[in-house]
Amino acid sequence: MKLLYYLLTIPYIIVGKLFLLFNIFDMQNKLNKCTQMVDIKSNEISDMFVEYLISAEDHRSKYHFGIDHIGIARAFFIWLNNNKVQGASTIEQQFVRVVSSDYTNSLFRKFKEQILAVALTKKRNKANIAKAYLAIAYYGYKCEGTKGIKKYIGTELKYISEIQIISIVARLKYPKPLKDSLKWHKKHTNRINYIKFRHKKIANKT
Repeated sequence: MKLLYYLLTIPYIIVGKLFLLFNIFDMQNKLNKCTQMVDIKSNEISDMFVEYLISAEDHRSKYHFGIDHIGIARAFFIWLNNNKVQGASTIEQQFVRVVSSDYTNSLFRKFKEQILAVALTKKRNKANIAKAYLAIAYYGYKCEGTKGIKKYIGTELKYISEIQIISIVARLKYPKPLKDSLKWHKKHTNRINYIKFRHKKIANKT
């Protein structure tokens, strides 16, 4: 499967090299900003977080090179048949989006994001990108990045429990709102259960 992913990613690699060479869409500067952010922020988060983040957000991470083509095809099929929008962004894409602060709802923005995610994956390892992403991600009202995580658990990260990690990762999809609600708690709990299920399934495969 990894070979297939690589072959499908080759066009993005080629286009990315051209974008970087001529700094099209300020791509070189954006890549430098992303790599610097990984170097600065990745040491703030424990390795324990990574496997749960992958289970929740990107369970084919070990196969792809910044873009999950299967996820994209699946999301397109669901949209075509059910008219429902489903995310297919990898951890690398999500990280790039947060760093660049570009949330424009367009296919062109998504394409640039994919190009940058592939380029970043060639520069930095996935575990460090994942940890840097968690160190800057949004978890809810007045709860952002490493400071937000520490505020939530009320202690140092080295003492964090498995259920606390899962609860934090679940907030990536369902950030805690300003006003607490039963509806949010239900979504959050369902997400926690989903992450546990995915993590167990991946563990059984390995």
